Amino acid sequence: MNARKAFIAGMIGGAAMTIVMWMARTFMGMDVNLSMMLGTMVVQPPGASAWIIGFIMHLIISGLIALIYAWGFEHVTHRAGWLVGVGFSLIHSIGAGLLMGMVAAIHPLIRAGQMPAPGFFMASKGPTYVVAFFMLHAIYGAIVGAMYAPVTQVQLHVESHGAAHA
Repeated sequence: MNARKAFIAGMIGGAAMTIVMWMARTFMGMDVNLSMMLGTMVVQPPGASAWIIGFIMHLIISGLIALIYAWGFEHVTHRAGWLVGVGFSLIHSIGAGLLMGMVAAIHPLIRAGQMPAPGFFMASKGPTYVVAFFMLHAIYGAIVGAMYAPVTQVQLHVESHGAAHA
């Protein structure tokens, strides 16, 4: 498993998610700002410092999650690519969506009633947000899968298999 490659792919996927969320806020009026939500878990009030801290947290988390994707590419599917990454993103979305529902229990501003709770899969904001939630994770999965490919284990297996018959 190429941990460095996976981590970098995850960070790029996380950055792409942030860009898409910014576009959704700017052009569609959607109130979705994961960096601010993460940052205000540790720094208040909401502002530039909280956003930057949250963005860094999101990049690190995204890199770590990509290590799980890479393990799956190497040991479960034995291949990677954008479509395999999108498939993995379905599992990732379910886990992230369940965690999103638990944010209200630990986020100080949500507990204080100063920030709305997103709910499971961001459902408290409406069905458009649920669709956007899955789409964001599909974008992440496609980026991680495309950047991680090709899977090294398959290459080694093919090379050693070919050498045995030579």
